[in-house]
Amino acid sequence: MSKASPSRWVATRVIFRVLTEGAYATPALDAEIDRAHLDRRDAGLATEIVYGTLRALPSIDRALAARLKRPNKTDPWLHAALRCGAYQLLHLSRVPPHAVVNDTVSVVRGERGPRLAGVANAVLRKIAAERPDDPSPPDRTEVPRWIEERFRASLGEERAAQVLGARRLPPPLGVRAVGVDPEALREALREAAPEAEIERASFTSRGLLVRGAGDARALPGYAEGRFAVQEVGSQHIVELVGAQPGERVADLCCGHGTKTLALAERVGAEGRVEAADLYEEKLDRLDAERRRLGLPDVGARAVDLAVGAGGLEPESFDRVLLDAPCSGLGTVHRRPELAHRLTPADPARLAALQAKLLTTAATLTRPGGLLVYAVCSLTREEGPSVADAFESEHPDFVRVSDEHTDADGVCRTGPWLGDVDGYQIVRWRRPRTET
Repeated sequence: MSKASPSRWVATRVIFRVLTEGAYATPALDAEIDRAHLDRRDAGLATEIVYGTLRALPSIDRALAARLKRPNKTDPWLHAALRCGAYQLLHLSRVPPHAVVNDTVSVVRGERGPRLAGVANAVLRKIAAERPDDPSPPDRTEVPRWIEERFRASLGEERAAQVLGARRLPPPLGVRAVGVDPEALREALREAAPEAEIERASFTSRGLLVRGAGDARALPGYAEGRFAVQEVGSQHIVELVGAQPGERVADLCCGHGTKTLALAERVGAEGRVEAADLYEEKLDRLDAERRRLGLPDVGARAVDLAVGAGGLEPESFDRVLLDAPCSGLGTVHRRPELAHRLTPADPARLAALQAKLLTTAATLTRPGGLLVYAVCSLTREEGPSVADAFESEHPDFVRVSDEHTDADGVCRTGPWLGDVDGYQIVRWRRPRTET
């Protein structure tokens, strides 16, 4: 680490990793904060710089491009440092310009030497000279035009504006109470971390939103399995599945199995959950987490569900959940880097995959059973269009519309429900076979 403030060095390192190595901001930031042993104040500044830079990246890059001779040929480390420095100068009123410039120069000198440090000094001094009189944080997440247009087409003007509007950063940690009263868990966590903000998630039965409590693994109740870390929108999906004790449930494209275990808690020892995912390594942690939470055994298998059910018995599940691979654009507030990695063709490409997966999921749903399809995207291609096409080919599946759904029969989560990621969920009941 250079002689710069550790928070600015960490922020630069994270932006470098996100924009050159394809890392995700949240785990990269957590890892770099731990590695640098940042205190609470420095960690807070590093967090603000990282998320703010990614939220305002297009306008920051325009400001830098006007002052760099060859912006597309800029050294990646220098570019990361300049992006962080420009964000602070343009958007953070409380940081002195000379501190930003000096620290950024030091960060570049420590990694790339004096010549590029001189470039950093020249560029940032030009930006500092034109700094706004009253710099303020971005009031929205800047995304490519095609993403904003897709959001408006799918959600309408008001909800699209909410998705991209300013929200507190970083997002809160979602927690699900397991085998204990959520309010009792909340009180225990507040007692252990009195400086933290801990509140009930209003639209989930067992969810909490936690800010500033530190590493969840160090909190009381974690070792005893009294809570699981799970984003509250994901918890809502589980509640919409509505699994009951004794039922057989399939969790397809289960990832690391967070929803699998929430479903296992609901069906109990007399029921059974079968989890499947294309990537076997994602299933590796499932059993250890199940044992920590004291939950019944679950099945887990690596299956390419786009080509078949991989040995899962047809029409044998009371409820089938498909949380399908998608663009992830419903998480753009939590993962703003996604907006700069996707192309306009990606939603349709992923929708084609989702359609194949949904066809497989339908074969597993027993007569009288419930099929649930979810994506953490808010585009029309992923979600509504896939659901409509599915219904045209499977007229025996009847869409479930109730108080959770919009007029088109799609349940949508997003900032209109609180601090929650954006999901689109569609449910169908498969009628019982007449005898």
